[in-house]
Amino acid sequence: MRIILADPNQKTLWALKTLLDEEPEIEVVGEAITAQQLQEATVESSADLVLLDKKLPGAEIGALISDLHALEPRPAVVVMSSDAEDGRFMLKAGADAFLSKGERPDWLLTV
Repeated sequence: MRIILADPNQKTLWALKTLLDEEPEIEVVGEAITAQQLQEATVESSADLVLLDKKLPGAEIGALISDLHALEPRPAVVVMSSDAEDGRFMLKAGADAFLSKGERPDWLLTV
């Protein structure tokens, strides 16, 4: 699976990449700290999945999810937030899944 990581926090990007790089069936093909970087990386890489923070600067989250879903091939979009209450809103905004940053990091590998 080809994944792009998008989070405005460099430490979070590093931690996620470190965790995912240990999985042989997962390849991190891009990283972004802004919505523009994410859109460019997604077009360039043809990623299967985008894992993004709901507070990614540069775009409203609902519009960003719509833009990502309009790409061909269409990546799955998983939105992360430190607030578990955001899950329902993110799914209504079009996210394919929601991940609470309060979960253990290795839980991501079971999704």
